Amino acid sequence: MKSKKQRIKFVFERGILQKDFYIRNTHSSIRKLNKLFSVSPPFIEVYVFRNRLSFLKAIHKKLAPDWLVAYVPPKNTSSIYVFSNKEKLIAKQAGSYRQILLHEITHLYTNILNPNLPDWLKEGISVYIAAQIFKPSIVIVDWKKIAQKDIPFKRVSWKFAAEHNGYSIAGLLVMFSVRRYGWEKFITAIRSSRSTRFSIKSIPLYFGEKFEPFIAEFKKQFIN
Repeated sequence: MKSKKQRIKFVFERGILQKDFYIRNTHSSIRKLNKLFSVSPPFIEVYVFRNRLSFLKAIHKKLAPDWLVAYVPPKNTSSIYVFSNKEKLIAKQAGSYRQILLHEITHLYTNILNPNLPDWLKEGISVYIAAQIFKPSIVIVDWKKIAQKDIPFKRVSWKFAAEHNGYSIAGLLVMFSVRRYGWEKFITAIRSSRSTRFSIKSIPLYFGEKFEPFIAEFKKQFIN
């Protein structure tokens, strides 16, 4: 059951000039997610940093790729960390940061829904909701690296998958599942597996469908 009230706290590092942007878009993301999920975090803290070292220290990382500008700790249901040293966001940057905020806040919701979901599925749901599927098809080379014996993400670390179009592949798998079964049923399926080990096979099996035709149809639509 959803919490009737959600407390939202913003902590801005000194010098941040885009406070209104983050406040406005955080609230917008939460309104959207409250409509999509049957659960919601009662308390959300948004930390925004201007200094890269401060950001990395807050997320307990000494090094991180340049593209990492926002982070939610594993299984965390309340805290999001954002790095932005932009004094002014141009239109393209603003659109990207809106997607990033929505992506990361989605993690808070999926961590409440089912904290035991594999990384690929958590990322896939965030990518799908934030409309970050930037590659609408999958090259066969990436598929073979991520989907051994046509089972995507089986015994493949998320770090390795992310280097081979893993975000888009995960997002496409979620999009395909939602189109096939509907959002509400898809969410029910992933929530119901809290006590079991979830894999890509779990989705069609929940609906009484064999995995082979499920993945064959996915490949037909998205791999070239």
